[in-house]
Amino acid sequence: MPNSEQNNSQASFAFEEENRKAEEHISSGDLPAAARILVSVVERDQTNARAFNNMGIISWMQKAWHDAYFSFKRAAELHPDYSDALINLFDAALKLRKIDEIAPMFRKAAELAPENEEVKVISDAITEQGEDIYVSERGLMIGSYNAKIQEADRLVEEGQLYKAMQLYLEVNDTEGPNADAFGGLGVVSYYQERYKDAFTLFVESIKINPLNADMYRNLIDAAREAGLAEEAKKIFETYHKEFPALDPLQPEFERLETS
Repeated sequence: MPNSEQNNSQASFAFEEENRKAEEHISSGDLPAAARILVSVVERDQTNARAFNNMGIISWMQKAWHDAYFSFKRAAELHPDYSDALINLFDAALKLRKIDEIAPMFRKAAELAPENEEVKVISDAITEQGEDIYVSERGLMIGSYNAKIQEADRLVEEGQLYKAMQLYLEVNDTEGPNADAFGGLGVVSYYQERYKDAFTLFVESIKINPLNADMYRNLIDAAREAGLAEEAKKIFETYHKEFPALDPLQPEFERLETS
């Protein structure tokens, strides 16, 4: 009979292998298969930080933002200098505007692993930028969660365009101009084949958040239908000059044919 040390070694190896398989399923898009493996791991080892981090990735991909946040937070609590989990947690906290909650965890991680430059940079940014971190380049790329916007997006997917439009308008009216609300109104207009209106609304969204890659792709689609390819390219170049992070979108705009 193997002794307890051998059993622990075997268990750790098994969990490593199962996490690896789950990560392969995540990479291939088979989220249910990955989730089944990870639930099994966590049932047997409630301190498995890697499994919690992977569960958070699944939730993030499914836009279950709160679930993702709590999974990443649990992973970082279990392993306070776990770089991958901390970086994922930072993005989730940006999305949910919970940076204040995680600031102490980053200060602790920076002390535990001073050689981890990325964690140190994030920790310093949290301290120095305060609320402005939500409108930093990374904050704009991540975007902010809004329950009404998410509900409106769901209505669009179900084809309930009028109800979705009402929700998007309500957000703009009660909370102030919102990039995602303008983008959602643009999607509604696009589906209603009001392509020039859609184009205008996507531009309004980009003005508020010039780092939302999906909105530029929406702009390309509307531009093709509305005959506004040249205008779309000019808009993209204006923001591209200021934000090099938009580099990956450049080939898509180069392929946009002008009349």
